[in-house]
Amino acid sequence: MVSFRCIHHTILVLVLIIATSAVAQDVTAVRANSIEIAEDVHFLPGLSCNVVVVTGPEGVLIIDNGSSRNREILKEEIAKLVSGPIRIAINTHFHFDHVGANQALGVDGTMIIAHDHARRRMMTEWQIPETLGVSYPVIPPYPDVALPTLTFDRTLTVHFNGHKIEVIHFPNAHSDADVAVFVRDRNVLHTGDLYLSNGFPILDSYNGGTIDGLISALDGLIDLIDENTKVVAGHGPLSNREGLRKYRQMLGVGRDRIATLIKEGKTLEETVEADPLAGLYSQGQSWLPPKLFIWTVYVDLARRR
Repeated sequence: MVSFRCIHHTILVLVLIIATSAVAQDVTAVRANSIEIAEDVHFLPGLSCNVVVVTGPEGVLIIDNGSSRNREILKEEIAKLVSGPIRIAINTHFHFDHVGANQALGVDGTMIIAHDHARRRMMTEWQIPETLGVSYPVIPPYPDVALPTLTFDRTLTVHFNGHKIEVIHFPNAHSDADVAVFVRDRNVLHTGDLYLSNGFPILDSYNGGTIDGLISALDGLIDLIDENTKVVAGHGPLSNREGLRKYRQMLGVGRDRIATLIKEGKTLEETVEADPLAGLYSQGQSWLPPKLFIWTVYVDLARRR
């Protein structure tokens, strides 16, 4: 069975990975190019996460907003589409590669919407301990102007520009604060980090994430949409319902293989060595090394036995 020391070390490593990924993406502004995926709905990649822009006579609604360093690029790209203000910004969760432009948007008077837990997480200092000789700065709480001004518990419907936009919370999945956003009349779904179309996910077990919750969320998303839905993942290329199905199957098989090794009494190191994810990801190289996903799932399942 995994030891507390091993769990503690694993969590620290994962926090560092999450932070390093986000910080690395936050350092260099990346030029983005919008893609129209439905009438009045654009997909904007390249801002440290995938952003969806919904336009119309009432102004602009955006789903996620990327890193703080890319906030001007975000505004420039939206200005190419429409001259109206960014009226509403929906945060799919609290990780700063998705909500780094919140402060600039808040200063401009944009209404920021997120789950109750996302606001609570943004109000808390995130201190990453020194690990393996590498030091990281303390990530302070977000300033008040960057915090969501409208939060909710389970579901929220936004009526804007004639669209019905459903915001749905999926508990204890990627974290405890994740929502998916469905522009129902345009059949476009933004999953946030509940789904990554470029490889294995990070389970933020440090902030309430669980593998069973993530798989349950994917089941809910698959049931919500149809074969024609445009699916925007938190990271990676544009996808669809079949992509979600394959992802859910991959995570389900991976979880079951890891659970079997745990029942056999395998240590974390032995489980990683057994390579239980072999053959599951067939779309090139995963952005996240598979062994790191194994670690997160092992820790999550082992601590609940």
